[in-house]
Amino acid sequence: MTPQAITRAITAYAPVNAHGAHLRAAAVLVPLVDGPRGVEVIFILRPTTMPTHPGQVAFPGGAIDPGDADSWHAALREADEELGIPPERVTPVGRLDDLPTITSFHVTPWVGWVPDDLALRPSPREVDEAFRVPLATLLDPTQRRTMLGRWRGGPRRMHFYLGAHHVIWGATAEMLTNLVQVLRAAGV
Repeated sequence: MTPQAITRAITAYAPVNAHGAHLRAAAVLVPLVDGPRGVEVIFILRPTTMPTHPGQVAFPGGAIDPGDADSWHAALREADEELGIPPERVTPVGRLDDLPTITSFHVTPWVGWVPDDLALRPSPREVDEAFRVPLATLLDPTQRRTMLGRWRGGPRRMHFYLGAHHVIWGATAEMLTNLVQVLRAAGV
């Protein structure tokens, strides 16, 4: 699983564009790091005091502001605000499927490489903890659980990743599942 193979798989992927006219537009950065332990994914743990998604594991991101040129720039701005990742230090790779969430957001996930030597500076207002999880762990099928729940009267499949420092679930797990599917389909 080389960074080059991962980049090729994501770059070649044609993401699904979901339209959520009634939903609030948002974007996240799925930060990848090629470090001594192999490729890792950076996550944040949101403080329990946050008005949305309190105490959840997430990717850095948030609502698209009027000053953002597009969803990519919104993801970069949010990663800078939440983790101190300078936009010029992120190498763009591509996007994953748009995700309409049950909390009324329409999220566009962007994947980008972040240098291993970059010191993260988590914003105490928005981040309780920043941590990395090896991509190999997330690709391991024994680390994912899927259950069927109900939402608005219909069935809804929910994914959970257990091999991390914290359980990854919700919209973050949905985006992570999309990443895993893209990489597996490309034979990575």
